[in-house]
Amino acid sequence: MLFFAVALDGRGSEQRPEAMDPYILLDLKRDGLVREGHFAYRSGCHSGVLLDRDRLLSDPVAAGHMGYALAKHFFVDKIETVAAPSIWGAGLAQWVAHFLDPKAKIVYATPKNGEVTIAGGLEDLIRERRVLVVDNMIISGETLRNFVGTIERLGGEVIGMATLWNSAEPEIAGHPVYALLNTHYDVYPEERCPRCAAGEPVTVVPY
Repeated sequence: MLFFAVALDGRGSEQRPEAMDPYILLDLKRDGLVREGHFAYRSGCHSGVLLDRDRLLSDPVAAGHMGYALAKHFFVDKIETVAAPSIWGAGLAQWVAHFLDPKAKIVYATPKNGEVTIAGGLEDLIRERRVLVVDNMIISGETLRNFVGTIERLGGEVIGMATLWNSAEPEIAGHPVYALLNTHYDVYPEERCPRCAAGEPVTVVPY
């Protein structure tokens, strides 16, 4: 079952997180890193935004701004380690860790036998540490769900999850996801998509 990445039940029971700085969004649009329209993601959800996954972090200025915005959300959480489950999330994790105060250590996942693992030499940065999991995008949430399991088996405490865009459920493995662009663009299950209801043509996204 799919849920909104940002709650919009019309009853005011949940509040939208603080929105991303609109100037950052304008820069992303200007550079073609964010497109608006009607898009269907592999998760089965629909939204009005498409991110260029491969180029999104290619501009260090934009990446730095987004990393700061994510770090700001977790400033008071005493994060000790930022862990990324994918190569795409690795660059973003560097920026987030840099802007945390005090600065956090970085751990990247290492694929092994088809599974996401953490290199033995880095396990001490997870064990008994307060860990923030960061990825650039969340599609189905399965990668993060497995990664959280790895962190917890090593004795790390997952404090939160942060990403630029979440097209999956708003909570993964029992942890709420803070998704920067979801504060501007909502995610809907296909059967509840207002753009579908309005008859807008849809573009299927390959991720």
